[in-house]
Amino acid sequence: MILKAKSAGAEAVLSMPSPPDGMTLVKQMKELDLNSKVNVFIRAADPPVWAQNLGKDGDYSLLMPGWHFAAKYPKVAELNEAHQKLFNRPSDPLVGPSYACLQIISDAVARAKTLDRDKLRDAIAATKMTTVVGPVQFRSDGTGEVKVFILQWLKGKQELVWPKEFATAPFGYPAPAFSQR
Repeated sequence: MILKAKSAGAEAVLSMPSPPDGMTLVKQMKELDLNSKVNVFIRAADPPVWAQNLGKDGDYSLLMPGWHFAAKYPKVAELNEAHQKLFNRPSDPLVGPSYACLQIISDAVARAKTLDRDKLRDAIAATKMTTVVGPVQFRSDGTGEVKVFILQWLKGKQELVWPKEFATAPFGYPAPAFSQR
């Protein structure tokens, strides 16, 4: 696949592999000299082990784990401060969505005033609130409407590049060739 993408002049790699498969893919892209302008690794690039195992080769990879501690929404600063105290590092990207789920459930229980399954489901469906991941509401099919956060590995750190109003770094584009990193 890598050689076919290279011969076709692919400018983007869009993928959703597991972390080990994503890291293997990056190593093979470097080995086979596929230097696409943008690389999206949904799931694979989420954990810190991405930068530990790939070093600078993992830089410029985009990921969308659902949140970043630089988001300017209510309670984010407090959440990040508590995480920092417990783990001596900023909140991981999955902390925000996990906490937002608790905010949504807590709000729904308070509005439903019961733990009855159907009434609680209806209360969750009627949710319209701002959480640590931003405004949240649900469509009639049950899927959530939430802000998309796009992170990028830059200099071994997960930087928030979208939405721009919260960005911790500019979008690194085009990605330099592996030989120039």
